[in-house]
Amino acid sequence: MKTTAKECARVQQAHAEVGVTAIRPRPAACFVAVWLLLVVGVLVTDHIVEWQKQGRDSSISSLRSFALVGELSEIVQGLWAQGLSAAGWISANRRLLKDIRQTEDDIEEQGAVASWLRPWAQAGLLMTGVGNEKVYPGRDSWLFYRPDVDSVTGPGFLTRQQQDKRIRTAAEWEDPPWPDPVRTILDFQDQLSERGVKLLVVPTPVKPELAPEKLSSRVSVGGAVHNVSYQLFVDRLREAGVWVADVAGWLEEYQRRTGKSAYLRTDTHWTPAAMEWVCRKLSGELNGRVSWSRSDFVLPATEPSSMTNQGDIAAMLDLPETWKPYPQQTVTIERILGNDGSMWKADMNAELLVLGDSFSNIYSLDAMGWGNSAGFVEQLSYVLGQPVDRIVRNDQGASATRRLLSRELARGRDRLAGKKVVLYQFANRELALGDWRLFPLELKAAEPSVFLTLAPGEQLHVRGLVREISSVPRPGSVPYRDHVVSVHLVDISSKDDPESFSEAVVFLRSMVNNTWTGAARLRPGDEIELTLRSWDDMAGKMDGLNRSELEDLDLQLQQPVWGELEEK
Repeated sequence: MKTTAKECARVQQAHAEVGVTAIRPRPAACFVAVWLLLVVGVLVTDHIVEWQKQGRDSSISSLRSFALVGELSEIVQGLWAQGLSAAGWISANRRLLKDIRQTEDDIEEQGAVASWLRPWAQAGLLMTGVGNEKVYPGRDSWLFYRPDVDSVTGPGFLTRQQQDKRIRTAAEWEDPPWPDPVRTILDFQDQLSERGVKLLVVPTPVKPELAPEKLSSRVSVGGAVHNVSYQLFVDRLREAGVWVADVAGWLEEYQRRTGKSAYLRTDTHWTPAAMEWVCRKLSGELNGRVSWSRSDFVLPATEPSSMTNQGDIAAMLDLPETWKPYPQQTVTIERILGNDGSMWKADMNAELLVLGDSFSNIYSLDAMGWGNSAGFVEQLSYVLGQPVDRIVRNDQGASATRRLLSRELARGRDRLAGKKVVLYQFANRELALGDWRLFPLELKAAEPSVFLTLAPGEQLHVRGLVREISSVPRPGSVPYRDHVVSVHLVDISSKDDPESFSEAVVFLRSMVNNTWTGAARLRPGDEIELTLRSWDDMAGKMDGLNRSELEDLDLQLQQPVWGELEEK
């Protein structure tokens, strides 16, 4: 179709008018003034509120906006220490970029104006059917974790193009991820085989895979949806001789037979009944292929308990306290208890070691809101009739537990001694989004350390300087309500006696029920007072929580202590 001369003239006129749009000086000045007032007003309000919270005697340098200034000298010192080399400049740039992003995140999350407005803005979005960057609203009051959905609907995670893209698009201040799960799991199996240990891989489907009809009406009830590379992943492992559990098939069978969903409505995890179903299936496979030597295990007792809670995805919506559009859900858990009524405990001398993520921790950790002593490992121990050892950590199932196992061996603690099977459980989102880097399983001799350690039951009141601190997620940005941060503490002095210590790796509670603690606001250079106790006293309660690690591998290998900040 030809364009007429009249139409061409109108287009030219529009372009000309746009190019010469003029605003009279007075309205232009008003617009600029209003804009500057909004920007400056938010900035001033945030700083006043923060200053009042910290106390009016606090210095300006303690405010979030100035935190980066105090770290510049340390970055420059590190650069000089490396002789202004190219590697030094790259390291300094990465550190600066990371600190800038951390400062921006702190201001965005903790700013007073944003904190006041965000819940109401989220409420308005939710009324129109929109969630946020982490949450997709589903049908019938169901909620979905966006990374779960993205991992299922995104490109095939085994394609070369997708793996290269993940490496290219990594943040400049972070090490690029290792995107190939097949290569890593095969390496893991080879290392375990050298110790005479079998590997059982337990890939656990996420909610969108087996409950897609709750997200979209275009999917039929009972249908299953997987990433396009998922079956290829399973096939490659099995062709290489890896023992892979068909958890997806078992959960499909559970839903078909019971007519119930295998997942909680507003949580990322499975229901207690679905989890117990999988444990029984795993028990059958394990008992069919492994001859257990332990006959001294006393079968624990079970105790049903009713738990009511709102899921971790609902918490990420950050809605006003006065508005609760998503009802709580009640489930029945089966707590596994000792004959004396005590909670089930892992046994380091067991022949089965479970490495697991939050799907293993749900119903085990009180902090997750669904009860304790009733989780995946406890149920598996009960149906197997065998003791079980475990290394379980919320989040980063692709690497966290393998890293912890590697670290235990490097410290001289042989967690593979006497083991016949390592069961490796992880959420399927990790296949598409996780970091599948390799870790050596090398048993080393324990080396003497100058780092502070405490015996069980021992406490110490100290003052020290924060040399380095790991990252802390923003509340509501991850599907876990609690977090533990790692701190490298130096120049330690005891408040009770003149004895001094050089340094320590301290674990601190940085987030409780989606609220930052004082530890989350610590920065390198801060002088703090805290009470320290043995990590062995707290590991049973805190070791499964989502935790960030210090970047220095030597620090990761040190025995940590547990700390509690003393408020000034």
